[in-house]
Amino acid sequence: MPNTPLITVIIPAYNAEKFIVEALQSVKRQGYSPIEIIVVDDGSTDRTAQLVAQAAPDATLITQVNAGASAARNAGMRHARGDFICFLDADDGWFAGKLHAQVAYLAQHPEVAAVYHAWLVWRPDADGNFTAPVQPRASSSQAIQSDKSGWLYCQLLLDSVVHTSTVMFRSEVLDEIGYFDTTLQTGEDYDYWLRVSRRYQIHKLAGTYSFYRAAPGSLTSSSTQKNNEYTVVANAIARWGRTGPDQSSLSPELINQRLYKLAFDFAYLRYQQGVFKIANDWFAQCLRHQVSAKGLLYYVATTVRGTLPRLRNRKV
Repeated sequence: MPNTPLITVIIPAYNAEKFIVEALQSVKRQGYSPIEIIVVDDGSTDRTAQLVAQAAPDATLITQVNAGASAARNAGMRHARGDFICFLDADDGWFAGKLHAQVAYLAQHPEVAAVYHAWLVWRPDADGNFTAPVQPRASSSQAIQSDKSGWLYCQLLLDSVVHTSTVMFRSEVLDEIGYFDTTLQTGEDYDYWLRVSRRYQIHKLAGTYSFYRAAPGSLTSSSTQKNNEYTVVANAIARWGRTGPDQSSLSPELINQRLYKLAFDFAYLRYQQGVFKIANDWFAQCLRHQVSAKGLLYYVATTVRGTLPRLRNRKV
């Protein structure tokens, strides 16, 4: 197309020597130009920086003390010069055609500020190896999933439907919305797209243009001490309420069901880990949103399990 826009691709990387070259190759295979690749090495102690320099000497490599994915993405955003901005996690990758499809869609839809797409969850085989993923074929590169497109605020309150490695957005979004919240260890991307959804339309291409590596031990699959997803949703509701910019609205019952589930799921994971005090606090929180037999059962169970060690100590 005439006046082809510059795309900035930001890749946060921490100890990513096993994956970073594959991620960079998936960007190179897009065959798009002009492109600016920014890799932010977030305090890696392995060969991540060395491999980036070898595999993509034309990329901008930023190194920083380990500060987390939010800070790494923010560092890349501060250096971004592109008309459009994309993110790619270092252990994920893109299928061919992603950048051309998203640029074309944004060019044809000036009312849309961000476009994302379907993605493939890439799982290891029985031996733990990741075989090359196969891209599902879509009928049209410009077909959208209409029920996941538009003013997404209310949808996002109920589900984090936007995966960050699938998004392309106009640089004006960065100017308006700013940066990721570095106080959130997880859920920082969920928080960001909620903020974007208050100001802009977000559309979803039906085609699958990326793959997400479901690796055991990744941050999203490991436990954290804070229920960040609950915090993100609760804070959004406290700040903006239940009604979206398009005047669509969620009922109080749906909001309470969502917060109940976020509290219960977090509490149940802590229960399985034997962290009964935290589990008990969050089972109590879920009951504040919705009373259920299951919630009450686990609340009583964690109350008893949390009390037993104190009783044993008294006997000693």
